[in-house]
Amino acid sequence: MIPLSIKTPDQWETFTDQLKTVGLPYEDLSDKNHLLVGYYEGDKLIGTGGIEIYGDYGLIRSVSITAANRGKNLGTQITHHLINEARKKELKGLYLLTETAKDFFLKIGFELISRDEVAKPVLASSEFSHVCPVTAACMYLNLK
Repeated sequence: MIPLSIKTPDQWETFTDQLKTVGLPYEDLSDKNHLLVGYYEGDKLIGTGGIEIYGDYGLIRSVSITAANRGKNLGTQITHHLINEARKKELKGLYLLTETAKDFFLKIGFELISRDEVAKPVLASSEFSHVCPVTAACMYLNLK
């Protein structure tokens, strides 16, 4: 599995098509404060992931695996790659919201937290303010 930053229009289209397929939000993604990564086997996209950066904190976004590649531990590999990228950027911690993968992220080390505990810049993100419902599990991983 080879991680590549999403840079070209073709990569962007393939990345957002994957998110549409699995029902994840993509309309608010941009290259401004995002690290978006496509994970490839040869020239075929097999997974996606991203981090929105808000000062000292990051927000995990868009972790997905194509249907044909599920059950191969790729989600764990992608998440660990994103965590390592966050550490390289010296982020203090990572937040995420999920409606479907709470147990997966708990196994990786994320903790359930209240939205009241989220750093203000992250709380003001589109993900927290209007993209994900208030019923989504709010999670945090301390990187320090």
